Amino acid sequence: MSVSVIMTCHNEERFIVQAVESVINQTASSHIKEIIIVNDGSMDGSSEVIASLRRREPRVHVLTTAGIGLPSARNLAIRHAAGDLIAILDGDDFWAEDKLERQLAALGNGCKAGLVYGDFVDFSAPDLSDALHVAVRRYRADQCDTLPTYFLLDGPIIPSSMVMRREMVEDIGLFNEAFRVGEDTEFCMRAAERWTFQHVAEALVYKRRHGSNITRRLDALLPVAERLTREWVMRRPELTHFARRRNGRLYAKAGNDCVAQGEKKRGARLLIRAMWHDPLSWRVYVYFFLCALPRGMDPQVRRAAKLLFYRALRKDFADGS
Repeated sequence: MSVSVIMTCHNEERFIVQAVESVINQTASSHIKEIIIVNDGSMDGSSEVIASLRRREPRVHVLTTAGIGLPSARNLAIRHAAGDLIAILDGDDFWAEDKLERQLAALGNGCKAGLVYGDFVDFSAPDLSDALHVAVRRYRADQCDTLPTYFLLDGPIIPSSMVMRREMVEDIGLFNEAFRVGEDTEFCMRAAERWTFQHVAEALVYKRRHGSNITRRLDALLPVAERLTREWVMRRPELTHFARRRNGRLYAKAGNDCVAQGEKKRGARLLIRAMWHDPLSWRVYVYFFLCALPRGMDPQVRRAAKLLFYRALRKDFADGS
C-alpha cells in the first residue's frame, strides 16, 4: 500500500522542519509515495524552509496558495495525491516514528475500516516537559454503531492521526469548504455514516498547543458544533435522542476550557448551560468542582485530574469496556 502524506502550512516556519522530518524518518518510510505540502499564504520564512526540504527529499512536492484556508488546502492536496492511502499531518504537529508502521499493520489482515487513527500527545513546551498522553475513544472496524457513537461523543479524532483509504474519500467526498473550523468533525461524521474506523493503540502524534491554534478556545467552536448537531438530526432523525447529550458534552468541555484559562465566570455560565442540556452528566459536576477550587490550587489539581482521567480511560479501553 502506497501512502500520500498531505501537509498544510501557514506561517509555521519554526515547526515545519520537525513535521517533515517526522515523516521522512518513519520506520515505514518506504511506503510513502509522496509528501505534498500546501504552503497557504505563509508570510514568514516558511517558503524558504520548504524549498530547502524539497531539495533534500525528492518525494516532497509543494503547492503554493494565497490563504485559501485549511479545508480548501487539504482538498487541493488530496486532489493531487496518487497513493492508495492518504495521511494528514498539520504543519505544527509531528509523528511518532512508528506511526505509519502501526497503522499499515492495522489496515492489513482483511480490515475493512475506511479510516485508522490513534491517541495523541498534547504539549506546548519545546522539551515536552508538559506532555500529556490523551486517550481517545477506540472505534473498531467491526463496530456497527460508529455514527451514533461518534455523533454523541464528538471525537476527538485529530486529523494528524488519520490515515484514510482513497476509496473512502472518493465515496464520501472531500472536506466541506463551507466550514472554516470543525471541518474534520463534519468529515468524520460523513465517514462514520458509510464506513467504520479502527483505533491503533498508543500515542501516534504529538499535537502542539500554541497561540495560533484554531482550536485554542473551545467556546469559539460552539456555534459550529451546534450547527452540526442540528444538521445531522435533520439528516439522520434516529440521532435525535442523542442531541441534548451531545450538546451537553460540548458545553461542558467548553466551560471547563474557559475555567482552565482563568475565565471562571464564563466557564460557569457554560457549565450551567451544559447542565440544562444534560442534567445527569457526571462530567458537568466534576467540572463544577474544578471551577470552585482556589485559584492557586487549580492548575495542579486540574493536571493531576487529567492525568488520572486519561490513565483510567486507557485502562478501560485496554480492558475492552
